[in-house]
Amino acid sequence: MLEILFSLLLEKSLEIVLTLLLEKFWKWILTNKNLKNLKFKNQIVLLYLHWILLKTPLISPPEESQECN
Repeated sequence: MLEILFSLLLEKSLEIVLTLLLEKFWKWILTNKNLKNLKFKNQIVLLYLHWILLKTPLISPPEESQECN
């Protein structure tokens, strides 16, 4: 029981830390004064959006019950 709790806590902590670091990295990349190439900026934004979509869980639609009246 304690091992499961510890592993969940560690996993969630790592996820939070990595998310914060990634956000800081993207802010730095997108505000960098040396970054003037619009195509490169678009690629970075697309990579970020792709990461967000991968991280977001998919929600399946609710199943309709097959009740016969």
